[in-house]
Amino acid sequence: TSRRAAPALAGEEDEEEEEDEACSRIFFEPCLYHCLENCGSVTLAVACQQGLGANQTFYVDFRTEDGSAKAGSDYEYSEGTLIFKPGETRKELAIGIIDDDIFEEDEHFFVRLLNLRVGDAEGMFEADCDDHPKGKLVAPLVATVTILDDDHAGIFGFRE
Repeated sequence: TSRRAAPALAGEEDEEEEEDEACSRIFFEPCLYHCLENCGSVTLAVACQQGLGANQTFYVDFRTEDGSAKAGSDYEYSEGTLIFKPGETRKELAIGIIDDDIFEEDEHFFVRLLNLRVGDAEGMFEADCDDHPKGKLVAPLVATVTILDDDHAGIFGFRE
């Protein structure tokens, strides 16, 4: 019986690999970003590795989340939806960075990908089967943005 089981397992693995190759993957590339506090905004890139024979439109939401940097004082809260049409492999999103004159440590915040939806080539939503998904979010789903402080602590001088 062990001889019969081996071919079945090998066949199942091949089938899983084929399904895996047909599944598109969406993720941050890269997932670490650095910017100066006075840069105005930082641009993040999201990649879509299209699966074999993929002809779908993918909708993926993003939103910022506080780390040591806080929305409204260090960066501008942002959320939205990126749309990957058939054949598109990269999208960018910009997050506003708030400059101040306060000396502080470098701070960071996060941007998260979530809620992937699948549409046909024309963008009409369609059901995505859990057993054989047409697309999935894969790591890294979260990008980290480090804001490098550009304010000086100040210099004290004494007269002799």
